[in-house]
Amino acid sequence: MNSRMHIKLMSGLKTGFSSLLATKRVLALPLSAVFLLAVSGCQGSGNIAHQRSIAELNQKAQVMMQSGDYAGAVARLESAHDLEPEEPNTAYNLGMAYQSMGRFDQAIGIFTQILDKPQSGGPEAAEVRKALGITWEAKADKLASDAKAATEEKGKADAAQIQTLTHESSQAYRAAIDNYREAISSGHLKDAADVQHQMDALKERLAKGSHS
Repeated sequence: MNSRMHIKLMSGLKTGFSSLLATKRVLALPLSAVFLLAVSGCQGSGNIAHQRSIAELNQKAQVMMQSGDYAGAVARLESAHDLEPEEPNTAYNLGMAYQSMGRFDQAIGIFTQILDKPQSGGPEAAEVRKALGITWEAKADKLASDAKAATEEKGKADAAQIQTLTHESSQAYRAAIDNYREAISSGHLKDAADVQHQMDALKERLAKGSHS
């Protein structure tokens, strides 16, 4: 695709999404600066209509995310991903949409694949690491919440289940810390101080044995 045409086609896709991904963690890290990255072409046939379809699907997903229609956004991004499975920015966007829906394992899988197969024009590795950290932390929060809920069910608590959930949440928090650390150590993370603060907070919580 002609570079000028590509820029025109993709204009407007780099808007912010931090508020959409805010959770109840100590700090909501802004992934939105790269949520809808401009979709790079030249991975497949280079057909302009084909690339326009991918771009339009990403753009529709953006609108749906803004309106809270995460399922609709996922559907559009899955369609775009099917059209061009090797397009790294669409894959990243899909991972972000999965994260927003609480489909953490799928998001983790997508982000891991991007890191395993880096491509030019794709998202920065540091940002993908940060996205992985946030997703692991969100998964850990859910596991910890489930463990707490099970504990509070008087007379119905399954000790083995609670122990498993607690252990899995601790492991997920450690995975979050590891990915935050990797993101920071790259030296390419713009909000490294915020990520460091979040990582330190998680370390303190783990040291105290508190996941609430």
